[in-house]
Amino acid sequence: MRVEECIKKYIEELEGEVMKILSDPKTDKKTKNLAMKPLVSRKKILQNTLEALELVERVHQEEIQKAGR
Repeated sequence: MRVEECIKKYIEELEGEVMKILSDPKTDKKTKNLAMKPLVSRKKILQNTLEALELVERVHQEEIQKAGR
């Protein structure tokens, strides 16, 4: 499995955890916010990592094309 696929799967799992937290009627707003912050931060870090990987791949492909000329 590629790194990108693993990251996307992990993001889906994080989103599932978020939905569980949000859908729990027993949890008050403050507790929900405290539980959500680390999940949101992880998701953002993973999205940034995906963007960086895509950028590296794009630059790599451009370098290969330049070398092939």
